[in-house]
Amino acid sequence: MSDQSRELLEDIIINFSPDKFTRFFREKNRSFAPQSEELQQYDDGDFKNCLKLGEISFSASEKLIVCTFYTSQPLSERSGKKAQYEKCKKILKDTQTDAGIFIFYNKDGSFRFSLIYPEAIGNKRQWSNFRRYLFCKPRIY
Repeated sequence: MSDQSRELLEDIIINFSPDKFTRFFREKNRSFAPQSEELQQYDDGDFKNCLKLGEISFSASEKLIVCTFYTSQPLSERSGKKAQYEKCKKILKDTQTDAGIFIFYNKDGSFRFSLIYPEAIGNKRQWSNFRRYLFCKPRIY
């Protein structure tokens, strides 16, 4: 990871903002195409403000989307993982996208960064394990 990418990620961890991820993904992959698009159809009682930040095209038929969600649930190692996973799979199916990076964040500025993708097994798709990384703001006492 370049020094500039590391500094940007550290800034996101300290002062979280979904908009900062657009810059981060542009820095990490020049194929990232920002597309700020509200996806309100995926809002529900647990997840709000779904925003598609953009996508990365790997080929004419393969792409990855990047989305953020606000969650009212606390983000911990166990909280809401199944509901988040199901929400992400639905978005990938609905948009016919090959993979997605989904960022769930809460009012404390903590966020969970998840990668989800299907794998072809014969004529069926099997979903990847729910890979996620949780970043919690340190508590100040």
